[in-house]
Amino acid sequence: MTADDQEDRLLILALCAWGLRPNEVASLRTGQFTLDVSTDEVPYITFEERKNGPGEVSLLYGQEELEDRLATFAEHDDWDGYLFPSPHGSGGPISRWTVWNRFTQLADQAELPDEIGGVSPSPKMGRRFWYDAYSSSLDVVLGSLDEIASEQGSASADVVLQNYLSDSRARELRREYMGDQLAAAFEENKK
Repeated sequence: MTADDQEDRLLILALCAWGLRPNEVASLRTGQFTLDVSTDEVPYITFEERKNGPGEVSLLYGQEELEDRLATFAEHDDWDGYLFPSPHGSGGPISRWTVWNRFTQLADQAELPDEIGGVSPSPKMGRRFWYDAYSSSLDVVLGSLDEIASEQGSASADVVLQNYLSDSRARELRREYMGDQLAAAFEENKK
């Protein structure tokens, strides 16, 4: 695997497994993470400000790597809480351009083609991967509800999802499959 360094691996996880934008990755701070949750909840990242306003992002994969990174920094008295601190010692995080450059370097090291689908490899591909995996999880959930819809005389699985499953149950089903998708993608690449 190309991203075998702890920081590089976490950068790829933040972009691809968490679906974050480069500027969000660059400025991640320890206080944004809620990892200690009840058994029926999923760890998450809180954002006070995002492109479309405040929000939370579920951590469906990569918690172990994140906890390892946090443990590494916890031993440093001078750590300012940024997951990706600036190497210049001036305090603060790396820039979004540093995230972009590191991703590009990792893509080169992985010997990815110069273009994928007519586009040069960029951090946006991580977010695209996340959305593709998440949308396919919705397809799988709907597929699993087809039989239930048929047995109950509902017009479609979509009707079951929208009208008969609680929001939390529908979210749980999507997250379960999405977590499996992410594990498959990242575990395969660890070998």
